[in-house]
Amino acid sequence: MSTSLEQKTVAVAMSGGVDSSAAALLLLRQGYKVFGMTMLHFDSVCNKGELAVTDARKVCKKLNIEHFVIEIKKEFSASVINDFISEYISGRTPNPCVRCNPRIKWGVLLQKGIELGADMFATGHYCSVDFNKENQRYCLIKSENQQKDQSYALWSLSQPQLAKTIFPLHNMVKPRVRELTAEAGLEVAGKNESQEICFIEDDDYNRFITEYLRQQGKDIPAGEIIDMSGKVIGQHRGYPFYTIGQRKGLGIALGRPVYVAEIDAENNRIRIGEKEDLLSSGLTAAEANWVSVALPPLGLPVTAHIRYNDPGYPAVIETADDHNFTILFAEPRHSVTPGQSAVLYDGNKLVGGGIIQNAIK
Repeated sequence: MSTSLEQKTVAVAMSGGVDSSAAALLLLRQGYKVFGMTMLHFDSVCNKGELAVTDARKVCKKLNIEHFVIEIKKEFSASVINDFISEYISGRTPNPCVRCNPRIKWGVLLQKGIELGADMFATGHYCSVDFNKENQRYCLIKSENQQKDQSYALWSLSQPQLAKTIFPLHNMVKPRVRELTAEAGLEVAGKNESQEICFIEDDDYNRFITEYLRQQGKDIPAGEIIDMSGKVIGQHRGYPFYTIGQRKGLGIALGRPVYVAEIDAENNRIRIGEKEDLLSSGLTAAEANWVSVALPPLGLPVTAHIRYNDPGYPAVIETADDHNFTILFAEPRHSVTPGQSAVLYDGNKLVGGGIIQNAIK
């Protein structure tokens, strides 16, 4: 296959939304050969997957490019949904997109694209890939459009996966993306944003977890709510239905605001405390993936993001190896949540990330 840029073939992951449609449009205009791929990856009560296929197919027809439907429900269930449930049962709060991206989109789907003749793989994410000639590593770079930057959820992509990746929307703003697709006559130009977690269509995590476990003959038992001293002060309805920092829906009235400070899955307990009890001086993380460097130097100042919409705050890397790291915050942070991702940046460059294991008090 030719290696000239103009003749490279790019497989675009197309969800039927405006961003992925714009990505395909822009790549065509840049001279690439393009085809679209849409995943059928979970069963939907409202035929959401089929509707996405229909919208993506219309876009591909309008752009005069091929469109392929990739059925990967078994892989998605095994790699993403089962992990999602397992994390909640373990008392953690997962981010399923962090699992889906390397295992499904840049795993199964990327491989299918290569088998269909693609040289490169593209999505509608707002960020970019850069190659550092000095250390021979591919880097993830934040979008200049900070409100739409999506690099946080991509920290676990490997170097070979990044080497195959193009993000055509990197520094664009959403109004311009909609304008481009409208000018091209694509019906999806005015389509609403997709929901937070694709496989929970009503955004009701509690219902989803309950029904999923009941299908396996399991129930979620109630248990004790205790205060910071260990005194029992109430009953919870099932620890997977709570998250660190939660204030509403605790079912107790103490005359003052209290928050979930700890989820003890082993003993089926929820510990609550005052707002200051949520403060942590740092965290430990596992499943580390280093992106811009092979291994960061100890003491490296970074900006640490501990949840998706976190603006990020100063920290330093205290320990680091190929699998784990510890960071210390410049100032204590609220609600460090096991299961979420700690993603570290040096300026706009993503240094690496990992899954939060414990808060350091």
